[in-house]
Amino acid sequence: MSASTPPLEPETLSWLKQLPEAGVWLDEKGLIGWCNPAAAALIPDTDPLGKRLENWFQPVVDESRVLQDRGSWWPHHAQRGLLGLAGKRWRWFQGTLAPYKNGQLCILHEVTHEYNQALAYASSLEVLSSLLTQEEQLEELLMRVLQAAVRVVPGAEAGSLTLLEKGEFRFVAQIGFADNLTGHALSYNHELAWYGLGEQDWLLGKPRLLVAPHIQERTQKHVSHELDMFNQMGKLEELKATITVPIVLQGQVMGTLNLDSLTSTEAFPPESLAIAQTFALQAATVLYGLLARRYLSELALSDALTGLGNRHALEESFPKLKAQAARLDWPLTLIYWDMDGLKRLNDRYGHAAGDQALKILAAALRSVFRQEDPIFRIGGDEFVSLHLGLQLSEVPELVQRVRAAIHVGVSAGAVMVSPLQDLQAVLAQADAAMYADKRRLRDSLEL
Repeated sequence: MSASTPPLEPETLSWLKQLPEAGVWLDEKGLIGWCNPAAAALIPDTDPLGKRLENWFQPVVDESRVLQDRGSWWPHHAQRGLLGLAGKRWRWFQGTLAPYKNGQLCILHEVTHEYNQALAYASSLEVLSSLLTQEEQLEELLMRVLQAAVRVVPGAEAGSLTLLEKGEFRFVAQIGFADNLTGHALSYNHELAWYGLGEQDWLLGKPRLLVAPHIQERTQKHVSHELDMFNQMGKLEELKATITVPIVLQGQVMGTLNLDSLTSTEAFPPESLAIAQTFALQAATVLYGLLARRYLSELALSDALTGLGNRHALEESFPKLKAQAARLDWPLTLIYWDMDGLKRLNDRYGHAAGDQALKILAAALRSVFRQEDPIFRIGGDEFVSLHLGLQLSEVPELVQRVRAAIHVGVSAGAVMVSPLQDLQAVLAQADAAMYADKRRLRDSLEL
Protein backbone atom coordinates (compact mmCIF):
# COMPACT_ATOMS: atom_id res chain seq x y z
CA MET A 1 0.00 0.00 0.00
CA SER A 2 1.53 3.36 -0.96
CA ALA A 3 0.66 6.92 -1.88
CA SER A 4 3.98 7.17 -3.63
CA THR A 5 6.87 4.79 -3.80
CA PRO A 6 8.25 4.71 -0.22
CA PRO A 7 12.02 4.94 0.17
CA LEU A 8 12.35 1.35 1.42
CA GLU A 9 14.74 -1.25 0.04
CA PRO A 10 13.10 -4.20 -1.72
CA GLU A 11 14.44 -6.61 0.92
CA THR A 12 12.92 -4.53 3.72
CA LEU A 13 9.59 -4.26 1.87
CA SER A 14 9.52 -8.03 1.35
CA TRP A 15 10.29 -8.69 5.02
CA LEU A 16 7.69 -6.20 6.27
CA LYS A 17 4.98 -7.59 3.99
CA GLN A 18 5.46 -11.07 5.46
CA LEU A 19 5.73 -9.85 9.04
CA PRO A 20 2.75 -11.01 11.18
CA GLU A 21 3.12 -7.85 13.31
CA ALA A 22 1.75 -4.50 12.13
CA GLY A 23 4.49 -2.50 10.41
CA VAL A 24 4.16 1.18 9.46
CA TRP A 25 6.63 3.63 7.91
CA LEU A 26 6.16 7.26 8.95
CA ASP A 27 7.65 10.07 6.84
CA GLU A 28 9.54 13.08 8.18
CA LYS A 29 6.23 14.77 9.09
CA GLY A 30 5.05 11.73 11.06
CA LEU A 31 2.46 10.77 8.42
CA ILE A 32 1.86 7.19 7.32
CA GLY A 33 3.75 6.64 4.07
CA TRP A 34 3.37 2.89 3.88
CA CYS A 35 1.97 0.00 5.93
CA ASN A 36 2.10 -3.76 5.62
CA PRO A 37 -0.97 -6.05 5.30
CA ALA A 38 -1.09 -6.71 9.07
CA ALA A 39 -1.26 -2.98 9.78
CA ALA A 40 -3.82 -2.42 7.03
CA ALA A 41 -6.06 -5.07 8.62
CA LEU A 42 -5.60 -3.50 12.03
CA ILE A 43 -6.17 0.17 11.21
CA PRO A 44 -9.92 0.97 10.98
CA ASP A 45 -9.50 3.08 7.84
CA THR A 46 -9.46 1.89 4.23
CA ASP A 47 -7.06 4.68 3.26
CA PRO A 48 -4.70 5.49 6.15
CA LEU A 49 -1.89 6.91 3.98
CA GLY A 50 -0.97 10.50 4.64
CA LYS A 51 -2.69 10.36 8.04
CA ARG A 52 -1.27 10.24 11.52
CA LEU A 53 -1.00 6.97 13.41
CA GLU A 54 -2.29 8.69 16.53
CA ASN A 55 -5.68 9.02 14.83
CA TRP A 56 -6.26 5.45 16.05
CA PHE A 57 -3.47 4.60 18.52
CA GLN A 58 -3.18 6.48 21.79
CA PRO A 59 -0.25 6.23 24.23
CA VAL A 60 -0.80 4.82 27.70
CA VAL A 61 0.85 6.93 30.34
CA ASP A 62 -0.12 4.97 33.46
CA GLU A 63 -1.73 1.73 34.61
CA SER A 64 -5.22 3.21 34.88
CA ARG A 65 -5.54 3.64 31.10
CA VAL A 66 -5.45 7.44 31.27
CA LEU A 67 -4.44 8.56 27.78
CA GLN A 68 -2.64 11.66 26.66
CA ASP A 69 -4.27 14.34 24.51
CA ARG A 70 -4.60 13.32 20.89
CA GLY A 71 -2.27 16.14 19.77
CA SER A 72 0.67 15.05 21.93
CA TRP A 73 1.36 11.61 20.61
CA TRP A 74 4.47 9.55 21.23
CA PRO A 75 7.46 11.88 21.68
CA HIS A 76 9.91 11.70 18.78
CA HIS A 77 12.78 10.74 21.06
CA ALA A 78 10.89 7.74 22.50
CA GLN A 79 11.87 4.38 21.04
CA ARG A 80 9.36 2.15 22.82
CA GLY A 81 5.91 2.67 24.29
CA LEU A 82 2.53 1.14 25.07
CA LEU A 83 -0.34 2.10 22.77
CA GLY A 84 -4.08 1.55 23.00
CA LEU A 85 -6.37 0.94 20.02
CA ALA A 86 -10.03 1.66 20.74
CA GLY A 87 -12.84 -0.45 19.33
CA LYS A 88 -15.51 -2.74 20.76
CA ARG A 89 -12.85 -3.35 23.38
CA TRP A 90 -9.45 -1.81 23.91
CA ARG A 91 -6.45 -3.58 22.41
CA TRP A 92 -2.92 -2.89 23.59
CA PHE A 93 0.29 -2.81 21.57
CA GLN A 94 3.95 -2.46 22.35
CA GLY A 95 5.25 -0.01 19.78
CA THR A 96 8.89 0.18 18.69
CA LEU A 97 10.28 3.08 16.64
CA ALA A 98 13.51 3.10 14.66
CA PRO A 99 14.85 5.86 12.35
CA TYR A 100 14.69 4.76 8.72
CA LYS A 101 15.05 6.66 5.41
CA ASN A 102 14.27 10.20 6.60
CA GLY A 103 11.41 8.88 8.66
CA GLN A 104 10.64 6.22 11.23
CA LEU A 105 9.73 2.57 11.00
CA CYS A 106 7.12 1.55 13.60
CA ILE A 107 6.43 -2.08 14.57
CA LEU A 108 3.33 -2.78 16.68
CA HIS A 109 3.32 -5.99 18.76
CA GLU A 110 -0.02 -6.82 20.41
CA VAL A 111 0.21 -7.32 24.16
CA THR A 112 -3.49 -7.13 25.06
CA HIS A 113 -3.50 -10.32 27.10
CA GLU A 114 -0.26 -9.51 28.93
CA TYR A 115 -1.33 -5.93 29.64
CA ASN A 116 -4.72 -6.95 31.03
CA GLN A 117 -3.04 -9.59 33.20
CA ALA A 118 -0.60 -6.95 34.44
CA LEU A 119 -3.53 -4.66 35.33
CA ALA A 120 -5.18 -7.56 37.14
CA TYR A 121 -2.08 -8.29 39.19
CA ALA A 122 -1.54 -4.59 39.91
CA SER A 123 -5.10 -4.45 41.19
CA SER A 124 -4.44 -7.57 43.29
CA LEU A 125 -1.44 -5.95 44.91
CA GLU A 126 -3.47 -2.83 45.67
CA VAL A 127 -6.27 -4.82 47.32
CA LEU A 128 -3.86 -7.05 49.24
CA SER A 129 -1.97 -3.99 50.46
CA SER A 130 -5.27 -2.62 51.73
CA LEU A 131 -6.00 -5.95 53.40
CA LEU A 132 -2.68 -5.86 55.25
CA THR A 133 -2.72 -2.22 56.28
CA GLN A 134 -6.36 -1.28 56.82
CA GLU A 135 -9.29 -2.53 58.83
CA GLU A 136 -11.83 -2.53 56.01
CA GLN A 137 -14.98 -4.60 56.15
CA LEU A 138 -15.11 -7.78 54.10
CA GLU A 139 -17.83 -6.41 51.80
CA GLU A 140 -15.79 -3.26 51.14
CA LEU A 141 -12.73 -5.24 50.09
CA LEU A 142 -14.74 -7.58 47.89
CA MET A 143 -16.44 -4.58 46.26
CA ARG A 144 -12.98 -3.27 45.37
CA VAL A 145 -12.12 -6.65 43.83
CA LEU A 146 -15.31 -6.52 41.76
CA GLN A 147 -14.70 -2.92 40.67
CA ALA A 148 -11.21 -3.80 39.48
CA ALA A 149 -12.49 -6.89 37.66
CA VAL A 150 -15.18 -4.95 35.77
CA ARG A 151 -12.62 -2.29 34.87
CA VAL A 152 -9.89 -4.69 33.73
CA VAL A 153 -11.52 -7.83 32.26
CA PRO A 154 -12.08 -7.26 28.52
CA GLY A 155 -15.79 -7.11 27.70
CA ALA A 156 -17.04 -6.71 31.27
CA GLU A 157 -19.68 -4.00 31.76
CA ALA A 158 -21.31 -5.18 34.98
CA GLY A 159 -20.81 -7.81 37.63
CA SER A 160 -21.67 -9.27 40.98
CA LEU A 161 -19.99 -11.22 43.75
CA THR A 162 -21.55 -13.74 46.11
CA LEU A 163 -20.41 -15.35 49.36
CA LEU A 164 -21.47 -18.69 50.78
CA GLU A 165 -23.29 -18.12 54.07
CA LYS A 166 -25.38 -20.75 55.86
CA GLY A 167 -25.64 -22.90 52.74
CA GLU A 168 -26.67 -20.04 50.42
CA PHE A 169 -24.77 -17.75 48.06
CA ARG A 170 -25.59 -14.22 49.18
CA PHE A 171 -24.91 -11.27 46.86
CA VAL A 172 -22.48 -8.99 48.70
CA ALA A 173 -21.39 -6.68 45.84
CA GLN A 174 -22.80 -5.59 42.49
CA ILE A 175 -22.05 -3.14 39.67
CA GLY A 176 -24.62 -2.26 37.02
CA PHE A 177 -27.63 -3.80 38.73
CA ALA A 178 -30.24 -2.74 41.27
CA ASP A 179 -28.85 -1.84 44.69
CA ASN A 180 -31.23 -4.21 46.45
CA LEU A 181 -29.71 -7.20 44.65
CA THR A 182 -27.20 -7.33 47.50
CA GLY A 183 -28.62 -9.32 50.36
CA HIS A 184 -30.55 -11.76 48.15
CA ALA A 185 -29.31 -15.31 47.94
CA LEU A 186 -29.45 -18.55 45.94
CA SER A 187 -29.13 -22.03 47.40
CA TYR A 188 -25.90 -23.97 46.92
CA ASN A 189 -27.54 -26.38 44.48
CA HIS A 190 -29.11 -23.60 42.41
CA GLU A 191 -25.80 -21.75 42.13
CA LEU A 192 -24.01 -24.96 41.14
CA ALA A 193 -26.69 -25.67 38.50
CA TRP A 194 -26.46 -22.09 37.19
CA TYR A 195 -22.70 -22.57 36.84
CA GLY A 196 -23.42 -25.69 34.81
CA LEU A 197 -19.96 -27.25 34.26
CA GLY A 198 -20.28 -29.86 36.97
CA GLU A 199 -18.94 -30.23 40.49
CA GLN A 200 -15.38 -31.18 39.50
CA ASP A 201 -14.78 -27.95 37.54
CA TRP A 202 -16.72 -26.06 40.23
CA LEU A 203 -14.27 -27.19 42.93
CA LEU A 204 -11.31 -26.40 40.68
CA GLY A 205 -12.54 -22.83 40.16
CA LYS A 206 -12.78 -23.14 36.37
CA PRO A 207 -14.33 -20.08 34.65
CA ARG A 208 -17.56 -20.62 32.69
CA LEU A 209 -18.83 -18.44 29.81
CA LEU A 210 -22.54 -18.43 28.98
CA VAL A 211 -24.23 -16.37 26.26
CA ALA A 212 -27.82 -15.48 25.35
CA PRO A 213 -30.26 -17.14 24.83
CA HIS A 214 -28.70 -19.92 26.93
CA ILE A 215 -28.49 -17.51 29.88
CA GLN A 216 -32.26 -17.10 29.94
CA GLU A 217 -32.87 -20.82 29.31
CA ARG A 218 -30.67 -21.84 32.22
CA THR A 219 -32.27 -19.24 34.47
CA GLN A 220 -35.76 -20.51 33.65
CA LYS A 221 -34.66 -24.03 34.47
CA HIS A 222 -32.61 -23.53 37.64
CA VAL A 223 -33.70 -20.33 39.39
CA SER A 224 -37.30 -20.13 38.25
CA HIS A 225 -38.53 -19.83 41.84
CA GLU A 226 -36.97 -16.36 42.05
CA LEU A 227 -37.06 -15.48 38.36
CA ASP A 228 -39.15 -12.32 38.72
CA MET A 229 -36.89 -10.96 41.43
CA PHE A 230 -33.71 -11.61 39.41
CA ASN A 231 -35.30 -10.27 36.24
CA GLN A 232 -36.05 -7.05 38.08
CA MET A 233 -32.76 -6.61 39.91
CA GLY A 234 -30.32 -8.69 37.87
CA LYS A 235 -31.41 -7.70 34.34
CA LEU A 236 -31.47 -11.34 33.25
CA GLU A 237 -33.40 -10.61 30.10
CA GLU A 238 -30.78 -8.01 29.11
CA LEU A 239 -27.68 -10.13 29.68
CA LYS A 240 -25.89 -11.04 26.46
CA ALA A 241 -22.89 -12.83 27.97
CA THR A 242 -21.81 -13.77 31.47
CA ILE A 243 -18.72 -15.28 33.06
CA THR A 244 -18.97 -17.12 36.37
CA VAL A 245 -15.85 -18.10 38.30
CA PRO A 246 -16.12 -20.09 41.56
CA ILE A 247 -14.11 -18.57 44.41
CA VAL A 248 -12.32 -21.57 45.91
CA LEU A 249 -10.69 -21.52 49.33
CA GLN A 250 -9.02 -24.59 50.82
CA GLY A 251 -10.88 -26.97 48.50
CA GLN A 252 -14.32 -25.44 49.03
CA VAL A 253 -16.31 -23.00 46.93
CA MET A 254 -16.82 -19.98 49.18
CA GLY A 255 -18.40 -17.64 46.63
CA THR A 256 -18.74 -16.75 42.96
CA LEU A 257 -17.53 -13.91 40.77
CA ASN A 258 -19.89 -12.99 37.93
CA LEU A 259 -18.93 -10.63 35.09
CA ASP A 260 -21.52 -9.58 32.55
CA SER A 261 -21.99 -7.91 29.17
CA LEU A 262 -25.27 -6.19 28.37
CA THR A 263 -24.39 -5.41 24.75
CA SER A 264 -22.87 -8.37 22.90
CA THR A 265 -22.76 -12.16 22.97
CA GLU A 266 -19.18 -11.83 21.70
CA ALA A 267 -18.06 -9.34 24.32
CA PHE A 268 -15.63 -11.68 26.08
CA PRO A 269 -12.51 -12.75 24.17
CA PRO A 270 -10.73 -15.95 25.33
CA GLU A 271 -8.33 -14.07 27.60
CA SER A 272 -11.26 -12.68 29.61
CA LEU A 273 -11.79 -16.02 31.32
CA ALA A 274 -8.18 -16.27 32.45
CA ILE A 275 -8.16 -12.70 33.75
CA ALA A 276 -11.49 -13.23 35.50
CA GLN A 277 -9.95 -16.24 37.23
CA THR A 278 -7.17 -13.97 38.49
CA PHE A 279 -9.78 -11.84 40.24
CA ALA A 280 -11.51 -14.91 41.71
CA LEU A 281 -8.15 -15.91 43.16
CA GLN A 282 -7.82 -12.37 44.48
CA ALA A 283 -11.21 -12.66 46.19
CA ALA A 284 -10.15 -16.00 47.70
CA THR A 285 -6.97 -14.36 48.98
CA VAL A 286 -9.00 -11.57 50.58
CA LEU A 287 -11.22 -14.15 52.27
CA TYR A 288 -8.21 -16.15 53.42
CA GLY A 289 -6.50 -13.04 54.76
CA LEU A 290 -9.54 -11.88 56.70
CA LEU A 291 -10.26 -15.34 58.07
CA ALA A 292 -6.61 -15.74 59.06
CA ARG A 293 -6.65 -12.35 60.78
CA ARG A 294 -9.87 -13.27 62.56
CA TYR A 295 -8.36 -16.61 63.60
CA LEU A 296 -5.20 -14.95 64.93
CA SER A 297 -7.30 -12.43 66.80
CA GLU A 298 -9.37 -15.21 68.36
CA LEU A 299 -6.19 -17.17 69.10
CA ALA A 300 -4.70 -14.19 70.89
CA LEU A 301 -7.77 -13.93 73.13
CA SER A 302 -8.67 -17.60 73.62
CA ASP A 303 -7.34 -20.63 75.41
CA ALA A 304 -6.31 -23.29 72.91
CA LEU A 305 -7.41 -26.25 75.06
CA THR A 306 -10.88 -25.17 76.17
CA GLY A 307 -11.79 -22.42 73.70
CA LEU A 308 -12.58 -20.10 76.61
CA GLY A 309 -11.12 -16.62 76.88
CA ASN A 310 -7.56 -16.40 78.20
CA ARG A 311 -6.05 -13.99 80.72
CA HIS A 312 -5.54 -11.34 78.04
CA ALA A 313 -9.25 -11.59 77.14
CA LEU A 314 -10.12 -11.21 80.83
CA GLU A 315 -7.99 -8.05 81.04
CA GLU A 316 -9.87 -6.62 78.04
CA SER A 317 -13.37 -7.61 79.22
CA PHE A 318 -13.12 -6.64 82.91
CA PRO A 319 -13.07 -2.81 82.57
CA LYS A 320 -15.86 -2.91 79.97
CA LEU A 321 -18.15 -4.96 82.22
CA LYS A 322 -17.24 -2.85 85.26
CA ALA A 323 -18.17 0.32 83.35
CA GLN A 324 -21.42 -1.30 82.19
CA ALA A 325 -22.28 -2.29 85.76
CA ALA A 326 -21.71 1.30 86.89
CA ARG A 327 -23.94 2.70 84.13
CA LEU A 328 -26.76 0.27 84.91
CA ASP A 329 -26.21 0.39 88.68
CA TRP A 330 -26.06 -3.41 88.71
CA PRO A 331 -23.79 -5.66 90.76
CA LEU A 332 -20.83 -7.33 89.04
CA THR A 333 -19.63 -10.58 90.56
CA LEU A 334 -16.34 -12.34 89.81
CA ILE A 335 -16.01 -16.05 90.62
CA TYR A 336 -12.58 -17.69 90.82
CA TRP A 337 -12.69 -21.45 90.06
CA ASP A 338 -10.03 -24.07 90.73
CA MET A 339 -10.25 -27.73 89.76
CA ASP A 340 -9.24 -29.95 92.64
CA GLY A 341 -6.74 -32.76 92.16
CA LEU A 342 -5.49 -31.96 88.66
CA LYS A 343 -1.88 -32.85 89.59
CA ARG A 344 -2.94 -36.23 91.03
CA LEU A 345 -4.99 -36.89 87.90
CA ASN A 346 -2.04 -36.07 85.62
CA ASP A 347 0.37 -38.17 87.68
CA ARG A 348 -1.93 -41.19 87.77
CA TYR A 349 -3.55 -41.19 84.34
CA GLY A 350 -1.41 -38.84 82.25
CA HIS A 351 -1.83 -35.32 80.95
CA ALA A 352 -4.41 -36.39 78.36
CA ALA A 353 -6.77 -37.33 81.18
CA GLY A 354 -6.07 -34.02 82.89
CA ASP A 355 -6.78 -32.10 79.69
CA GLN A 356 -10.04 -33.97 79.26
CA ALA A 357 -11.07 -33.08 82.81
CA LEU A 358 -10.34 -29.40 82.12
CA LYS A 359 -12.49 -29.54 78.99
CA ILE A 360 -15.32 -31.12 80.99
CA LEU A 361 -15.14 -28.35 83.59
CA ALA A 362 -15.13 -25.71 80.81
CA ALA A 363 -18.19 -27.34 79.23
CA ALA A 364 -19.97 -27.45 82.60
CA LEU A 365 -19.32 -23.77 83.20
CA ARG A 366 -20.69 -22.95 79.75
CA SER A 367 -23.82 -25.05 80.29
CA VAL A 368 -24.67 -23.56 83.67
CA PHE A 369 -23.95 -19.90 83.01
CA ARG A 370 -25.93 -17.48 80.91
CA GLN A 371 -24.65 -16.86 77.39
CA GLU A 372 -23.66 -13.31 78.29
CA ASP A 373 -21.49 -14.44 81.25
CA PRO A 374 -17.88 -14.57 79.99
CA ILE A 375 -15.58 -17.37 81.18
CA PHE A 376 -11.79 -17.39 81.13
CA ARG A 377 -9.06 -19.95 81.75
CA ILE A 378 -6.24 -17.96 83.34
CA GLY A 379 -3.94 -20.75 84.52
CA GLY A 380 -3.43 -24.52 84.44
CA ASP A 381 -6.50 -25.41 86.52
CA GLU A 382 -7.79 -21.91 87.29
CA PHE A 383 -10.85 -20.32 85.74
CA VAL A 384 -12.61 -16.97 86.21
CA SER A 385 -16.18 -16.02 85.34
CA LEU A 386 -17.85 -12.61 85.36
CA HIS A 387 -21.57 -12.15 86.07
CA LEU A 388 -23.38 -8.87 85.52
CA GLY A 389 -26.46 -8.55 87.75
CA LEU A 390 -25.59 -11.55 89.96
CA GLN A 391 -25.81 -11.04 93.73
CA LEU A 392 -23.33 -12.77 96.06
CA SER A 393 -26.26 -14.52 97.72
CA GLU A 394 -26.99 -16.29 94.42
CA VAL A 395 -23.46 -17.69 93.99
CA PRO A 396 -23.74 -20.85 96.20
CA GLU A 397 -26.60 -22.21 94.10
CA LEU A 398 -24.60 -21.54 90.92
CA VAL A 399 -21.57 -23.36 92.34
CA GLN A 400 -23.69 -26.36 93.30
CA ARG A 401 -25.08 -26.58 89.77
CA VAL A 402 -21.57 -26.62 88.33
CA ARG A 403 -20.44 -29.32 90.79
CA ALA A 404 -23.48 -31.43 89.92
CA ALA A 405 -22.55 -31.28 86.22
CA ILE A 406 -19.02 -32.69 86.58
CA HIS A 407 -17.28 -35.71 88.12
CA VAL A 408 -14.22 -33.79 89.39
CA GLY A 409 -13.96 -31.58 92.42
CA VAL A 410 -13.99 -27.81 92.06
CA SER A 411 -13.50 -24.98 94.52
CA ALA A 412 -14.90 -21.50 94.03
CA GLY A 413 -14.55 -18.07 95.58
CA ALA A 414 -16.74 -15.10 94.70
CA VAL A 415 -16.42 -11.36 95.29
CA MET A 416 -18.53 -8.37 94.42
CA VAL A 417 -16.52 -6.00 92.25
CA SER A 418 -16.14 -2.50 93.65
CA PRO A 419 -16.01 0.40 91.16
CA LEU A 420 -12.69 1.46 92.71
CA GLN A 421 -10.98 -1.94 92.47
CA ASP A 422 -8.68 -2.92 89.65
CA LEU A 423 -8.55 -6.45 88.25
CA GLN A 424 -5.50 -7.54 90.25
CA ALA A 425 -7.11 -6.56 93.53
CA VAL A 426 -10.36 -8.35 92.66
CA LEU A 427 -8.49 -11.50 91.60
CA ALA A 428 -6.46 -11.53 94.81
CA GLN A 429 -9.62 -11.21 96.91
CA ALA A 430 -11.45 -13.91 94.89
CA ASP A 431 -8.39 -16.21 95.03
CA ALA A 432 -8.35 -15.95 98.81
CA ALA A 433 -12.08 -16.77 98.90
CA MET A 434 -11.49 -19.77 96.62
CA TYR A 435 -8.74 -21.17 98.90
CA ALA A 436 -11.03 -20.71 101.90
CA ASP A 437 -13.67 -22.77 100.05
CA LYS A 438 -11.02 -25.42 99.25
CA ARG A 439 -10.09 -25.69 102.92
CA ARG A 440 -13.75 -26.04 103.91
CA LEU A 441 -14.21 -28.85 101.39
CA ARG A 442 -11.08 -30.65 102.61
CA ASP A 443 -12.12 -30.30 106.27
CA SER A 444 -15.59 -31.64 105.52
CA LEU A 445 -14.09 -34.71 103.84
CA GLU A 446 -11.86 -35.42 106.85
CA LEU A 447 -14.77 -35.41 109.29
